[in-house]
Amino acid sequence: MRNSRLRGLWLGPFLILAIVGLAGCGTTADLSTGKVTYSISGQVTLTGSGLSGVTMSLNGTSSATTTTDSSGNYSFTGLDNGVYAVTPDRAGFTFTPVSSPQTVSGVSLTGINFTASALTYSISGQVTSSGSGLSGVTMTLSDTHSAITTTDAGGNYTFANLVSGSYTVTPSRTGYSFSPADNSLTLSGANISAADFTASQVVAQIVTCPSSGTDNVSILNFLFTPDNVTISANDIVKWTNNDFVTHTVTSGVGATSTPDDKFNSGSLGNGGTVCVQFFQVGAYPYYCIFHTYMIGTVTVQ
Repeated sequence: MRNSRLRGLWLGPFLILAIVGLAGCGTTADLSTGKVTYSISGQVTLTGSGLSGVTMSLNGTSSATTTTDSSGNYSFTGLDNGVYAVTPDRAGFTFTPVSSPQTVSGVSLTGINFTASALTYSISGQVTSSGSGLSGVTMTLSDTHSAITTTDAGGNYTFANLVSGSYTVTPSRTGYSFSPADNSLTLSGANISAADFTASQVVAQIVTCPSSGTDNVSILNFLFTPDNVTISANDIVKWTNNDFVTHTVTSGVGATSTPDDKFNSGSLGNGGTVCVQFFQVGAYPYYCIFHTYMIGTVTVQ
């Protein structure tokens, strides 16, 4: 009787060790039932790096879902022998393979990997002036992704390989104003075409002052000096306020205090400057809004 009890005490640990040994690496053994289960694991990558937030679905002998971690790794555990399919899904991405069939037969499966590719779209349109395509317009894309391109001979432009998101397209070309000034767009599962703009040629435009090459006017003692400047088309005039009071350089007739909206410096304090580029031949009177008796003229030949 005593020997029989001893045999029972020793057999228990051996049975446990036998079950653990049978389970092996990557498998799980239920010590209460002796049942061995397995796992399927792998990684989802995008351009060589792990992609998080991918929903991984398991179907077949049993079903489950999980999500890839910050390194793109996933794992399904507690699986019986059987036939399964692993399928990744995340909005805005495609996957290779689309789904992976796997058979679990006495061993866990590792390295069941997927490669993700971002779905991309395009934004395109045309810039026209007086009904014809306008070339040489700088088109700037900002927000979700940034890019710059230029309209072709027909005024057309395209931004390609864009992921879903919010974007703003802004046109610019010296000597032109645009309607709309910019265009806010949302890419969501489809290309956007006909993101068009209309350009209007302007006679004068405030520009960033260059380091040289300007015709200079001093604002001093409530006078524009010289008060009459003659330039060629596309030349730039630079005004500098040397007074200790605020002035403006506003296109229009000072005597009638009527601005004509061709250019307006806004308030210029002491040391303030403004540069205006003139594109079309003509005479352009201007004045100071705060002191309407201060007048001048730019003549473009």
